[in-house]
Amino acid sequence: MTDIETPRHTKRRYAHELYPNADGWNTRPLSTEVPHLYARAMGMEVDGTSWREEEAPEAFRRDSDRILLLLDARRIAFLADALAQGLTGDDAWTWAEEHARDESGELAWERAEHYGVRPQAIKPYPCGPVPGHHDHFTDQDDRSGIVTRIDGPEDTCLVCTEPVPEEETP
Repeated sequence: MTDIETPRHTKRRYAHELYPNADGWNTRPLSTEVPHLYARAMGMEVDGTSWREEEAPEAFRRDSDRILLLLDARRIAFLADALAQGLTGDDAWTWAEEHARDESGELAWERAEHYGVRPQAIKPYPCGPVPGHHDHFTDQDDRSGIVTRIDGPEDTCLVCTEPVPEEETP
């Protein structure tokens, strides 16, 4: 823990904080929904979580479920992207499925950036206990360059957190 007196939160935000869900049952235009869906897919990534760090059977099931959520989130984002491009029917489905086959997530990252989403600003949703470590990069804003593993959770690090704006403080 830090000895911070003012409330702080991580600089990276969860996808729904940057790209909120639609209100109620409202249907939004694809120009709004596609960035939201790509941000959600970025939030389902497992780097920065405790995914695969535990050996217990319940952890294996949780980790397997998380990968299925990640793959589904990418697939939905790609399909919405195909529709936003004007593709329909089998053309939209084929484009989405071909992109979804990329296991690395690079195509999802690139398409997210195409729609103005900054994947490096999105904090992954938890998957298991909060990791006891996190990574610092030589370029923290772009999360690139040389990586240094830091002991302690991200949300207790002075480098990785910022004061909560007064309008957000309870």
